[in-house]
Amino acid sequence: MEIIEMKKKLIANLIIFIFCISCEKTQYQIELTGFTMGTTYNIKMVTNNVETSYKTNLNNQIDSILHSINKQMSTYLYDSEISAFNNSESIAPVNISNEFLYVVKRALHWAKKTDGAFDITLVPLLYLWGFGPGQKGGLTDVFPDEESINKRKIHMGYNKLMIKNNQLVKKDPYIKIDLNAIAKGFGVDAISDFLQSKEINNYMVEIGGEIRCSGLNRKNKPWMIAIENPEGDNLKNTIRWAVALNNMSMATSGDYRNYFEIDNERYSHEIDPRSGYPAKTNIASATVISPKCVDADALATALIILGKDKAIQLIENTNNTEAFLIIRKEKDVYETVRTSGMKIEEM
Repeated sequence: MEIIEMKKKLIANLIIFIFCISCEKTQYQIELTGFTMGTTYNIKMVTNNVETSYKTNLNNQIDSILHSINKQMSTYLYDSEISAFNNSESIAPVNISNEFLYVVKRALHWAKKTDGAFDITLVPLLYLWGFGPGQKGGLTDVFPDEESINKRKIHMGYNKLMIKNNQLVKKDPYIKIDLNAIAKGFGVDAISDFLQSKEINNYMVEIGGEIRCSGLNRKNKPWMIAIENPEGDNLKNTIRWAVALNNMSMATSGDYRNYFEIDNERYSHEIDPRSGYPAKTNIASATVISPKCVDADALATALIILGKDKAIQLIENTNNTEAFLIIRKEKDVYETVRTSGMKIEEM
């Protein structure tokens, strides 16, 4: 069995590529980088304030926001809000922070819209397939049998989770949730909202490949974000498409770097909560454009699981949202599909 190292979200799948087109006036840009949610963040802001103290203050405030989100939604922290909720085998209502509540609401919204293709209660399956917190990712030697999968699915189902009077309630005391497929998108939105509160209107915020842009870059041009080509084996060949983002978010999920193989058969890192098995839809990459990154993040995962036809139908029926899919036809042969309003440039 060959195991390819996996991550929940495809960071390498989304390369931040700011086009440096010549311009008469170049403005000052602050760039902040760091670590959060088990990944990295990269923030670019166009500003006239060049004071070192200003940059330091912004960095400290951003790190504080991200630290707070991590303490709320990280299953890797034993004392986080989500860990406390998961470890409580009770059906009593639980008070949770407003941010945590909002993210769960959006997750349940997309669970219903996708008929369970996106489901934050899939934790038992994550552990079964080797993707749970503390696990390195991927199977080592045993392919789960149908009985094992069905047993894990007993304590799953987004309909066993409810919000009542702004409290989170388990209908099954053994339900556990995982927000990894949506929390980074929320983090991007939270930082974007913070920057806007500081009257910073030209920026690019990226956390683990999930992105939101506003205004123009330092060259007074639109922020251009690249989508990776699954066939590419170096940077030049990898960058094939680009999307201009202004007051919009973008998230990409895919399996061409994050997968494992058993007996020469390829298995995605995305688990279909409905079947209990890795998704087998031939979608190598799904990119979603949406106003809120929390939604783009969730949808990018859901589209991989839904498959081409249902994915396109869902996005066409979702306001102010577009998608770009890379479909694997056979080994190293791909085709692309996009929704009717998706604007993308080929490099």
